[in-house]
Amino acid sequence: MRSLPLPTDTQASVFALCLGATNDPGLQARLTAIAASLAASGVTYHANATAASLHHVERRPSVGGVTKAELTGLYEEHLSKTSGAARAVYDRIRSAAPNNRCPLCGVGSVAHCDHHLPKSRYPDLSILPFNLVPACHFCNDKKRAKYPAMAGQQTFHPYFDQHLLKDPWVRATLDPGPPPVLVFDACPPTAWPAVDQDRVRRHFDVCGLATTFTTNANDELPILRDRLVLQGSRGGVPAIQQFLDDERDVHLARPNSWQYATYRALAANAWFVSGGYLTIP
Repeated sequence: MRSLPLPTDTQASVFALCLGATNDPGLQARLTAIAASLAASGVTYHANATAASLHHVERRPSVGGVTKAELTGLYEEHLSKTSGAARAVYDRIRSAAPNNRCPLCGVGSVAHCDHHLPKSRYPDLSILPFNLVPACHFCNDKKRAKYPAMAGQQTFHPYFDQHLLKDPWVRATLDPGPPPVLVFDACPPTAWPAVDQDRVRRHFDVCGLATTFTTNANDELPILRDRLVLQGSRGGVPAIQQFLDDERDVHLARPNSWQYATYRALAANAWFVSGGYLTIP
């Protein structure tokens, strides 16, 4: 998981682009009539996201005389569509993740803009920039239309939840096998508020991080085995321990990455350090 700065595009500017590209005079008039209501929804969203209370955001199937299909159509026809009037906004949001890395998992390459609160449930938030987050195929597909019905079901929001990344809560555990494999789960600090503990567990589950992290970490083990054999030939167990400690510390800036969790677990495992790594195929 990685935090991102808020999008620079405003809801008002995006709405103006979509409205200007609407060719149906009747729909354009009805959209104009709800402009203030949509703006108020954006203000409410920002306030609730800042307060970690997005579960309080009202689900509105329609707004005024504008239907759900017409609201989501603003996104589909004018924002995400390649030839859409607001497509440049979509591209700016999608490309905001450094090195195109998905902020929801920190592993996949960004492919979409995901609606943090799904447009199928919150159509009035369809074109709200704060509600659009860069995401990889896997996270976007796993997350789908899930939404928080209570505080503990709020998944990590890259624009507002930097506090959830300060402490390590992704845990790797080594199963000696044979062959040895790493398994991952969410284990937040017990000193955290219960709601935050529930939130990171929910994010871990909703985005399928157990699968993503396990796949990447275990794919790395055969390469790591060869590196540890080399370290062992140079300095025995102390050299292996130092290598694993160093690799762990290299990734400390991202304490909830699969890399940090992996090397943290391996460096603390005496069996692995003293020769267990040799059982990796």
